[in-house]
Amino acid sequence: MDRIVVTEDVRQIGIKNPVGCLINGLDVRSEATKLDEHVTELERKIDTKSEEILSRKEVTSYHDVFEAVGHPGQEPAGEQLIRLIEEQGLNRHNNVVDAYNIASAERGMGLGMHDVTALSGDVYVHRASGGERILPIFHEKPVQATAGDVLHEVDGQILGILGPVDRDAGAYRVTEATEQALLLSLGNEETSEEDNRAVCRRAYDLICETCPDATLTFLDVVTQDAADADSVAASP
Repeated sequence: MDRIVVTEDVRQIGIKNPVGCLINGLDVRSEATKLDEHVTELERKIDTKSEEILSRKEVTSYHDVFEAVGHPGQEPAGEQLIRLIEEQGLNRHNNVVDAYNIASAERGMGLGMHDVTALSGDVYVHRASGGERILPIFHEKPVQATAGDVLHEVDGQILGILGPVDRDAGAYRVTEATEQALLLSLGNEETSEEDNRAVCRRAYDLICETCPDATLTFLDVVTQDAADADSVAASP
């Protein structure tokens, strides 16, 4: 897994500079006290500056992406996270998930992290044909994509959907069994490649506080026509 293949029609809706990286050497555990100070600082920041974060053009432009795919009322993941923290504080999961949630909420930018220990091949970011299904994290029923939604997948397995919900697949959530994770910042029209790299690196730096042996490898990004990308994805 060393590249991200993005279809041209995905770029046309505003996902211009997506960034992804592989993180190896993880030691995932439920105990994450080393991050407590970061969590306290984040909650204080959101308590006083949430609207300042959410009003940044790099954050508000996620709404434009959802409007372009036909879901103008959908609340982007980064915004959802900030609203939840405002209401009840950061919901703690494990040291790795907490780390990337902190990085996401600090900037209001949506991040996706997936266990890809058992997967190989390119990461494909493409528009849905309609009918593709995932069972999102914390959902009891599957969600079905509509035509034009944005999916990202590896080895034929859908990892996340940007459509009727902005969610990652529960089957590839990060757990204590995770050895390798894929971290994605798809971004929007206003997020530069450096913006997307910076939020990924911030997440990695926080992960390293509890996983000192973790390594980070950014993936190459290429653009293909939708038909070409689909034919490659379908190849054995």
